[in-house]
Amino acid sequence: MRKDIKNKVHTGHMGINACLRRARDLVFWPGMSKEIRQFVETCDICAQHGYNKQPKEPLISYPLATRPWERVAVDLFVINERNYLVTVGYFSTFFKFDYLTDTSSSTVITKLKHHFVRHGIPDQVVSDGGPQFSSNNFKAFSTAWGFQHILSSPGNSQSNGAAEAAVKVAKRLMKKCASAGEDPYMGLLNIRNTQTESMTTTPTERLMGRKPKTILPTKQNSHTNVRNQRRH
Repeated sequence: MRKDIKNKVHTGHMGINACLRRARDLVFWPGMSKEIRQFVETCDICAQHGYNKQPKEPLISYPLATRPWERVAVDLFVINERNYLVTVGYFSTFFKFDYLTDTSSSTVITKLKHHFVRHGIPDQVVSDGGPQFSSNNFKAFSTAWGFQHILSSPGNSQSNGAAEAAVKVAKRLMKKCASAGEDPYMGLLNIRNTQTESMTTTPTERLMGRKPKTILPTKQNSHTNVRNQRRH
């Protein structure tokens, strides 16, 4: 039973601290923290990819957004010769990644429309101003859908830090799950429903205001008020 829980907590091969936060929110047994720490430290997949000693988690909440989906960041990345679009909310740090059949502006716009229909149109979209986002097609999209397109500083990827952080997490997740023969979507579900460092809510709670069902036990009180959630 404990081994099964530890496997589920470590789905997506998150780091020690994230796994501990995930477990403490849902389960308990004497010596649990020590067992989970040892379990992650001895994970062959994490050791293979050099992430046993992970850097400080990059997905943080940004002060420029005061409500879910008010401001989102977007970026493209490549892994295993496949192109993906990442979209992340500044308030929630909830991120999505979409496989792109091509990197044209119209394909990127279609993916974003799917997200905007589901979660609403953001006030601002931040990008690095790549060709997909600097095109007349994307300009027309922003005008028609009524959002402000903000370009990050040229040559400074850190100015689009929310997207850069999400790309790092997405790449790490996909590489580890591929090595382990695991479902990356199950790993993504686990990441989205793990409390963010120094906060008491998960990205999903901050975006959707509820705790969805996962492969781990879910509390009966699945709805939460996260509007005023702030870092300690």
